[in-house]
Amino acid sequence: MIQRDFLPFNLGTTGIGSHPINDAEKIISDIFESGITYPYIPQLSTDEMTFQFHRSFPGLSIQNGVTVLDLNTPNFNESLREFKNLIEFKSLLFQPHGIAPEAKVLEPISIFSELLHRASNQPAGMKCQMVGPITEASSIKIHPGNAKLIQNSELFDLLINFSMELAYWLSIYLLSIASSHQIPRSNVILFIDEPLYPLAIENDLSPADAMDRIVRVLQFIQCKKGIHICDNPLSVLDLILKYPLDLFSFDAIRYPLSLKNTDQETLYNYIMRGGGFAFGLTPNTPETLFGVENLPAIMTGDLNPTDFLPSPDDLIRTLEANIRPLEQKGIPIQQLLAQSLISPACGFRNFNIPTPDAGELIVKQLLQIQEQAAQKLRETYELI
Repeated sequence: MIQRDFLPFNLGTTGIGSHPINDAEKIISDIFESGITYPYIPQLSTDEMTFQFHRSFPGLSIQNGVTVLDLNTPNFNESLREFKNLIEFKSLLFQPHGIAPEAKVLEPISIFSELLHRASNQPAGMKCQMVGPITEASSIKIHPGNAKLIQNSELFDLLINFSMELAYWLSIYLLSIASSHQIPRSNVILFIDEPLYPLAIENDLSPADAMDRIVRVLQFIQCKKGIHICDNPLSVLDLILKYPLDLFSFDAIRYPLSLKNTDQETLYNYIMRGGGFAFGLTPNTPETLFGVENLPAIMTGDLNPTDFLPSPDDLIRTLEANIRPLEQKGIPIQQLLAQSLISPACGFRNFNIPTPDAGELIVKQLLQIQEQAAQKLRETYELI
């Protein structure tokens, strides 16, 4: 049996990102009612995810579905100068650290806090996420022209500094909510969502430069910190696990050999420092759950969506495919799991089949199955 000091997450269950509907109260109620142990604050999918958290950056807007930094925005130069001064004052400690996101982003956090107060069961912890600066900078196009913001060193650096202040404010705010609901500080998590990170280090940045910028943001997070990279995790694991990080989240369905193929000394040292993973075991799209060939019949009602739900044992088999190859390599499996979470592979935003409301019901059922799988795993690996 491992030491209780090594049980910060205890193979807790959580989620990430958006849902198929945009009713924040309904989504968060479903999250609490699902029984997962680390309920999460969802992103509402009314805006592009890369716009939500950084929307107060001067000149930023959505144009034809693309996040754009328009240099011809009225009073852009004056607004940019004021914004730079604000960031600089905070870096010099002339003003306290932290910049709050706009009210639209705060709405689900406020609803989460209110429903947490009314929840029948006390959760073990709580989780939130923000869009990471590498993904943000890779997505934003500068107009006039069509260059990516990540290719403009001055604006990219300003975006990194802004992300640092956002991360600081969010983590402090999350800790204040947790404190008022008797949730331990050690069980509050803020994830940086970086789906485009592997592409950025392939096309725009060296791995070392990308990590330098990520670490600057991580250092400003005052609670537990994680990174979510759902695609191609093996391209970044060997480097990222050497840095101060509590959780690495990835799609464990599509990439079950990621940890097996990670440098074993790096993986071992990461676990010994207390690091863990958010194993993305739960299908998060209609295609992965139903199969592309079955989507038309699901839409017409000729097939019942609930017939395709995985069993808890299906999720357990996926986890075991990820961890069994590590047993013969000296990796302490029990400790690894005690320091880890179970989550969906990514967000549920596209789960709008057969309808968004029906998709939301399936999402709730998937979260319940996820917790059922975790309960069996905790017993198997003596985590309870």
